[in-house]
Amino acid sequence: MKKLIGLIEEFEPFRDGRDERWTFFLKEKRRWLRLSVTRYDGVYYFSGSGFDAFSCPGRTAGDTGPVDRFPAWAGEISRWRRAVAGDPVEAQARLFRALPLGLREGVIARKNVRLLLPGWMPIASELSKKELKDILEILRKPAPESGRAMTLDRFLEYCRVAYQANPSTFKRTGFRPGLSGREYYKRYADGRHDGLLDIAPRSAEAFARWYKRGSRGGHPWEIYRGGNSTHIDMYVVRRDIRPGGWEIHLRALSSTRMIETCRIAAALARAGLPFIVDDARSYIDRLLDQDWVGIIPRDEDVSYAWQSFPAEWGVRDCVRLEWFYEGSSKPRSRINARLRAVAHWLPQELTAFLRRP
Repeated sequence: MKKLIGLIEEFEPFRDGRDERWTFFLKEKRRWLRLSVTRYDGVYYFSGSGFDAFSCPGRTAGDTGPVDRFPAWAGEISRWRRAVAGDPVEAQARLFRALPLGLREGVIARKNVRLLLPGWMPIASELSKKELKDILEILRKPAPESGRAMTLDRFLEYCRVAYQANPSTFKRTGFRPGLSGREYYKRYADGRHDGLLDIAPRSAEAFARWYKRGSRGGHPWEIYRGGNSTHIDMYVVRRDIRPGGWEIHLRALSSTRMIETCRIAAALARAGLPFIVDDARSYIDRLLDQDWVGIIPRDEDVSYAWQSFPAEWGVRDCVRLEWFYEGSSKPRSRINARLRAVAHWLPQELTAFLRRP
């Protein structure tokens, strides 16, 4: 490990605040891997493809990493050092020509993903033509002005409409039509309501006091339970201190909850309840198959990978390169040639310069 870290330290790191970071692409026998190393407060954190993350010094006795592979890594980094010492630009050019697409990040138009993976995430097909037309009209409308005074009863009326918009979501738990918003909320929300259900239901002053107090670690706005990015929020924002300075926002990050969220929006619109859909532009683009989908390296988690893409691409969904191979009978070389042409490959961070003497 000492030799490996010594070699890494010979390279100029990328700096981000107190972090120092190095990224290498190494070849073990016939397989490439990405090795990322971050140093923070004297500790080196190793992550990448093909091994579990570890640190040095280790946080536990077992946090030692794949020690049997360290000599091979050191040998590869040593060869890379010699290459960049001679001509760093040529060394990078050779590496990127040889680097498999499976270790690159890129973006591809959703329409192209549809052609290459016909069964992947059929978002709009779950809506009827009329539903799609109505939803697009709602999403394109300008945001309404801040509404009237907010009370718990008013928020729960929004909840009642939201739950009744998707009875099939709650079918397994025996969804019952006609319940109150409070009853639905107790059944289907996250449950950690931060005392919201305990305030006077018709008092605008009580709601304002509760809101001003701030969060105590609960999830009062999570009306449809889910994971970190797979739940649906309906949250309240106070834009100013006027009695009517309140807004209701509908938010769901995951495309797996888009149809439910769209149906909630349609139901709220029919009920005449003003609201704002967060990320409405992205919803429109995804429904019309006109957004960008991320292509991620192997071994990365698809669920949260979209968060690492530059915001200007508007990525909300990702695919792995190998999915294109699995979904086609064509030779891999032909698929790669097509992907190189229609995908846009993002700049790749690469450690390629030695420290100055």
